[in-house]
This record gives sequence, C-alpha cells and structure tokens, in this order.
Amino acid sequence: MTLPYLTDDCIYSILQHLQNDRSTLFKCLLVNRFWCRSTIPLLYANPFENIKTEKNYSITLTLIFCFNKAEILQLKKQLGLSQINNNINFDKEHNPLFEYPKYLENYNSNLINSVIYGWFAKYCSDLLSSQKIYKDIIPIFHQSILRQSRNIKQLDILLYLFYEESFKNFNIQNFTSNLTKLNSLSLEFNSKGEIEQEFLKNIANICTNCRKLVIRFPQTKSSPFHDVSNNLIDNTTIIEKLCTIIQVQNKLKMFKIWKCHFLLNNILLSLGFQKHSLVHVEFIGIDFSNVSLKRFNDLYNLEYLKFGYTFPYNNLVTLSNLKRSKFEFLDSFICNYWNIGVTSLMIKYLGASLKRLSIESPIISLIENISIYCLNLIFLKIRINFHIDLSVVECFKNLRTRALSLSILYDIRFFEYLANNISISISEISIYINSCDNVKFKEFLENCHGSFEVINLNQIIGLELLKIVLNYIERSNNYLKVLSMKLDKELNDEELKLLNLIKAKGIEIVEFNESD
Repeated sequence: MTLPYLTDDCIYSILQHLQNDRSTLFKCLLVNRFWCRSTIPLLYANPFENIKTEKNYSITLTLIFCFNKAEILQLKKQLGLSQINNNINFDKEHNPLFEYPKYLENYNSNLINSVIYGWFAKYCSDLLSSQKIYKDIIPIFHQSILRQSRNIKQLDILLYLFYEESFKNFNIQNFTSNLTKLNSLSLEFNSKGEIEQEFLKNIANICTNCRKLVIRFPQTKSSPFHDVSNNLIDNTTIIEKLCTIIQVQNKLKMFKIWKCHFLLNNILLSLGFQKHSLVHVEFIGIDFSNVSLKRFNDLYNLEYLKFGYTFPYNNLVTLSNLKRSKFEFLDSFICNYWNIGVTSLMIKYLGASLKRLSIESPIISLIENISIYCLNLIFLKIRINFHIDLSVVECFKNLRTRALSLSILYDIRFFEYLANNISISISEISIYINSCDNVKFKEFLENCHGSFEVINLNQIIGLELLKIVLNYIERSNNYLKVLSMKLDKELNDEELKLLNLIKAKGIEIVEFNESD
C-alpha cells in the first residue's frame, strides 16, 4: 500500500498557517531539506518580534555570522574600544546555511536596536559601555542587515543611521533598488544632509505601492511642541520630495505626520492626489494656524481623522466650511490642546459623522455638544489627567453612545458622581485607573444602571474584585456577557470558586487589553 504523500504546495501551505507559531516552525526545520528551505523564509521574515528571553536574543549571533569580513573587523574594533568582553570566536570559520537577512520583511529600527542591545548588555561593565553599544556597535548591524535585505515590505527607519561611521561606504541606491516590495514606509528625520535627499529621491522613483506612510520630524530640547524641520538643510527640497512620495503612491490608505510645520499646505495638497484611497490620516504636534482645513473636503473616502497634541487653531470660520457629508464614515476624531471653542465647533460641524471620539479633560459645554450633535456615536473615550469640575458628570446622562471608555489618572472621585449619571444607552464600560481601588468600583457598580453587557477593568483579578462583579451580576438581571480583567496571577481556591460562579452565569472572562 502506498503511503499518503503531501505535495510540496500542500506542505508550503501548512507552513504558511504556522508562520506565527515560531516554536513549531523551528521543529519543522528538522524534517528534511525541503521543509528547512521552506521554513527559513517564514522564520526570518520578522525575527525580532516578541523576543523576551536571553535565549531568543541569540538572533544577534546569527546576524554576526552573516557579516562580511569588513563588518567583522569593524565589530571587533568597536568591541575592543568599548571594552566589552564576550566569548565570540570571530576567527572561527562559520558559514551560515542561509543568508538570513535576505528574508527579512519587517525592518523596524527601534525594535532591532532593542534586541541587539539586549544581547550585548550582559557584557557591559558600566554605563559608558552601554552607551557605546547604541553609538558604535548597533549601527554595524543595521548596515549589514540593510546590505543583505531583498524582501523588505515594512520599513521603519531612523535616517540618522545613514550618517554613522559604519555607513560611510553604504550604497543608498543599491539599497533602495531592493525596496520594490515595500508596502509600508516610516521615516524619522534626525539629521540633515544630502544623504536624506538622495534616499527620498530614490524612494519616490522606486517605491510606489505603499499603503502606509509615516513621517516623523524630531522635537527640540526646549519644547516638545516645536520641531526642527526648519533646521534641515534645504528644507524646501526635503518637503518637496516627501510630497512627491505621497503623490506617486498607488492607493495610499494611511498617512501620519509628526511635528512638521513647514510647507504643511503643500503636504495637504499632495494628499489630494490620494483622495480615492486615503481612509486614515493623523496629524500629531502640528500648528494649523496658517493652514486651510478646506482641503480635507477632497478626501471623501476618509474614515479616521486624528489631530493629536496640536497647536491652538483659532481660525474658527474655516471650520464652518468643512462639509459634513465628506466625513460620513469618519471613525475617530481626537482633539488635544486645541482651544475649547475650536473643539466644540468641530464637533458641531462634524458630529453627525462621528462614530468614534476621544477627548481629554471635558467641560460642560463640550459634553453638551457631544450629546446634541454626535447622534451616531458608537465609542467615546474620555481621558482625565487632573482634577476637573465634577459638575460636568451630570451631562453624561444625555450621552448617546454604546461604549464608554474612561481613563482617570488621579481624580477617582469621578466615579462617585458617574454612577448616578451614566446614560442607559451605554452597554459597554471600560475603566482605566492607576491604582487599585475596589471601594470605588464597588460604589460605582452598586449605584449605576444594570444594563452593562461588557465591563473592561484594568485591575488584576482578585477576591474582592470578583465579589464586587458577582454582586453586580446578581442585581442586574444578568445582562453582562463579557468581563475583562488582568489575568496574570495564580488564583487561590476561593478566587477560583467565585470565578467559576461568574462563568456559570454565561459570562465570558477575557484578558484585559491595554490597547483598548
């Protein structure tokens, strides 16, 4: 009888389904040569993610074995100058089976920095040595990885790297010519010079299929709300090249820019070239004082618009010209550090389109405007950094939203007022506080309405918290369907008993998600 035989395509399909199960993939390497050749590209497409243990930092050693002779000599030199002792035998011939960096698809500078530093840190004897790892050693790894990479799809790069000593012979044109598969580009400016201009020019000529584009300009030491884009050499040329990159993309979907105040109107005009595809736009730390918001009318497929930590925008007349119909599917709108009148006016003119909204430190007029104009709201997130006028809570009873998320850093008295004023339309509540205060949770759940279907708490699961939730369930006719908490502790017998009682009532217990 002939044994069952899997075709190569079937095996490859199986491995594809296992691409997020690294431990299983490592076992697949040992089956035979075909399995090995098919598994390596999956393992090294994103090898820096989820590295938490010293054992996993060994990817650094694998990268060293892929160095060429010049990079080996450079690393040996810097380790000696940095007085970092290790037991790597550089003189031993070690030819890797594969050119592992060739398979890299997700290149993230900060993530790579963290992984390589984690491996070398155990050899550091003082703070100075630790600093030298970042300055003199890690750039060698970046140069080697970028030299060998052929399959990068997501590039998140700090452009200062191109000015490091290890990059003095690096061929920018050869590197960018290998980026034809790029679909996500994130650039952080931290230098000035011709190299950046050459890089941007090549990107505009070669990379035209990016779905995501993120631009970050650095902030000055004097203020987190001022950028240094005006200090770039020939900053007009830099912005023009960025605008060209925006314009030539085929169906750009997501655009995000940090701390750029130079030629911002040009950037908004360039976004108009992507009006058929753009669905997600963010502006962080940007001054809109001399910028016309009318250009947003052209982006008629926009679903998510975010203004974060922006400078005050006082041209209120311009806001009235925004056409609400253009933002029919607007998913989220975040206003931070705006004049409160501006925020209220934006909600007035865009509120009917809003489905998700995030605000900080609310006042009465703002909450009233949300209640009046945001009739299609699904999710409202409120962050309270400091003490506020608690009389604003009385307005919460008029909110029309299905989900409410509250992030409170200090003033937990907020809950005392909230319980009796929370809208009956809110069926999902998320509560984030710095410290565990079961008394406040108890008071809140004992006095609020009993129609919550989902409760999310950023508290560690424990006996008192379980008792509070169980009491709420028993008095609320068991509307609750989902309860999320931090589950990172071992429960004792009494806690397990209460947890099982809650589950027996048909309630799903899930791990609290910090990103909610």
